[in-house]
Amino acid sequence: MANPRRKPNRLPAISYIGRKSYFLTLCLSERRRLFARSRLTGAITDVLKQTCEAHYFGLYAYCFIPDHLHLLLCGMTDIADLSAMVRTFKGRAAAAARRLGYADFWQKGFYDRVIRSGEEFENAAAYVLMNPVRAGLVQDFAEWPHSGSSMRDWRNIAPPQPDYQPPWKRSGAG
Repeated sequence: MANPRRKPNRLPAISYIGRKSYFLTLCLSERRRLFARSRLTGAITDVLKQTCEAHYFGLYAYCFIPDHLHLLLCGMTDIADLSAMVRTFKGRAAAAARRLGYADFWQKGFYDRVIRSGEEFENAAAYVLMNPVRAGLVQDFAEWPHSGSSMRDWRNIAPPQPDYQPPWKRSGAG
């Protein structure tokens, strides 16, 4: 019997190049809760910021939850390449984790969505930042120490709306 072909989970490569915005979710291997460890999360945050800068991405919002990471990224130049940035980040983050004693770090692949409108972008940012509130880890998103932005001061804005659901959650697509 022939092996069934898996549906491709990526858009054409050109969709990931240039001045575009993306919502990403990267999960830890076996959904281990390693991002609950502040030393590890701090090291991975440093790697994330350095990698985004080196690959011409603005880090508009990020949030480490114990078993996964949400990112909202903006390509800042015509040559910004999301696939290359994620590949580099995951490799460097895994190396940093190994130095701290953690092996088999990431789940294979990642989930992505190209953000097409300003309203969807702001709602996605709110969704990223509200993740620890939805998970019951804090009452106020500003209390969570493992989230932020390299482009905006999120601690001084009004709390985002907790009831936003991204389109892929509403449709049951992911």
